Amino acid sequence: MKIVRDLISFYDSIHLEDTGRVKLLNRIDTKFLLSPEALVSTLSSHIEDYDVVEIANERLLSYKTTYYDTENLTMYHEHHNGKKRRYKVRYREYAESGDQFLEIKLKEKNRTHKQRIAVDRFDRQLDGINQNFIHENTPYFAEDLSPTLTSEFKRITLVNKNVCERITIDLNMSFANDTKNLNINNCVIVEIKRNREDVFSTFARTIKEQGFLPLSISKYCLGTVALNDGVKYNRFKPRLRKVDSLMAKENRRLALVV
Repeated sequence: MKIVRDLISFYDSIHLEDTGRVKLLNRIDTKFLLSPEALVSTLSSHIEDYDVVEIANERLLSYKTTYYDTENLTMYHEHHNGKKRRYKVRYREYAESGDQFLEIKLKEKNRTHKQRIAVDRFDRQLDGINQNFIHENTPYFAEDLSPTLTSEFKRITLVNKNVCERITIDLNMSFANDTKNLNINNCVIVEIKRNREDVFSTFARTIKEQGFLPLSISKYCLGTVALNDGVKYNRFKPRLRKVDSLMAKENRRLALVV
C-alpha cells in the first residue's frame, strides 16, 4: 500500500468536479485482474499520461457498496448465465466526498449504462423515490429486493490527459454478508472505461505486455460465490482460478473451492 501511495503522489491531481468530460455513464469497459507487483510496474510507466482524482487531499479513496438482489439471487444468476441484458442494483457510499447514491448498472451489447440518484442515507428497505427509481429503470419490483452483499475497497481513479478514458483501480477488497466475510488483499481489479472502442489505452498496453489479458470479473459475483455455499458458478471457474492463482503467489489462498 505504501509504495502505491508513493507512486500516485507523483501524478498530477485533478479534482472531482473537473472530471465531467469522463463521467462515461454510457461506456465500454475492459477489466484486468492484476497482482500488486504488476500494478506498481504499470503505475510507474504512466506518471506523465494521467491525472489522479484527489478529494480532501486523498488519492486512495474509500468506497462502500451494498448490492441488492432477489431472495433467489436472480441478478447474480443472470450474470452467471451470460444474459445479454443484465442489471446490478447497488447503494454506494463515497467516504471522502460524503456522496451517497442508489445506482443501477445495465450491461447490454458490450456497453455499460449507469444511472443513479443521490440519497441522504442508507436504508435496507427500498421505499419512496428509491422504489420508483427501481421500477422505472429495471424489470424488478423493489419490494422483492434486499441487501445480499457488502463490498469495501480502496480505489485510485486515473483520467487520461489526452483522450476520453478513465481508469479505476480497486485494491484491498473485502466482502461481507449477514453471516460471513472475506478479505482479498493480493489481487487488484483494473477497469478501463472509454466512450468508444477506438480509444487506444496505453495503460492497457502496458498491462498486456506483462502477460495479463482482459478478464471480465465482477466484484458482486466474486463476493457472492465466496460467501454463498452451493451457489452455481460453473461459468466463473476459469476467472476464479486466476484469482486463486494470484493469491497463491503471495502464499495466500482464496477461500473458494474452484
